[in-house]
Amino acid sequence: MSKKTDLEQLADNIMNLSPDEAQELQLIIKAKLMPEVERQRGLLAEQQPQMMQQPQQAGPAPMATQRDVRMAGLLR
Repeated sequence: MSKKTDLEQLADNIMNLSPDEAQELQLIIKAKLMPEVERQRGLLAEQQPQMMQQPQQAGPAPMATQRDVRMAGLLR
């Protein structure tokens, strides 16, 4: 009979949880992941203004052609 590894034992323990214990484990995992999720959201928020500025740095938008003006009128 072979000795179970720590991961196998952990998997067995998780599979044998009662519904209440499984729900409690879910809450614990969410609470432990919350700081990482918030950190990633913060990084995303920092990147968005930079991404929005890039097109502005490319220069002003080209002048609208007569065709563009007519198409805009048709779309209204």
